[in-house]
Amino acid sequence: MDSPSPRLLDLFCGAGGAAMGYHRAGFDVVGVDTNPQPNYPFTFIQGDALHALEDWPPPYEQFDAIHASPPCQFATAMSNRWRGAGGRADAHQNLIPPTRAALQATNLPYVIENVGGARKHLHNPVVLNGGMFGLGVDRPRLFETNWPLLVPTKQPVNDALGVYGKAPDGRLLFKRADGSEQRAANSVAEAGAAMGIDWCPDWNGIREAIPPAYTEFIGRWLIQHLEAVAA
Repeated sequence: MDSPSPRLLDLFCGAGGAAMGYHRAGFDVVGVDTNPQPNYPFTFIQGDALHALEDWPPPYEQFDAIHASPPCQFATAMSNRWRGAGGRADAHQNLIPPTRAALQATNLPYVIENVGGARKHLHNPVVLNGGMFGLGVDRPRLFETNWPLLVPTKQPVNDALGVYGKAPDGRLLFKRADGSEQRAANSVAEAGAAMGIDWCPDWNGIREAIPPAYTEFIGRWLIQHLEAVAA
């Protein structure tokens, strides 16, 4: 009989960008998010992600590892620009420290993901971007782990597609000195293709997701780590 697949708890799961990557790497995934996630492709529980480690059944002991993507709004470029002005930027909470504390208390291997602006709040993070995986987006993201993770050198993406903003309107976002440019996605379908996401028809779900290629890469290393520890 084949051994069961390792199980991963996906906190602040959103529409499942991270989950799909871990699934492709070989994990059974269960997601938790405060908001309804009708497009989440695996088992989903609506609830507070931080409380999930305390009082949500099944208990975290039934999992082999945990991924967490705390809300990144506090660390985006726009929030950093407008913080202190008394507006919406001041209302965004940094949930990375309490998330880390909760994860450390489980003694399980974990991954914390966030945007580049959160670097000073993460412990020795590594960066992954779309160029490493041949994607049509740059979308650099930081990953903190409590287990060894080696990553390739960050690779550029020529004329990377922008998957952010209120709508996929195809607008020109900026031009670089070398003549390359970045424009917004023209449609949800174009954004999904650039990100490697083919199950979510919702713009908000896609623009807040990470490409599954990132966590498929991490997940394969994580399985090797779990196997080494078990041996």
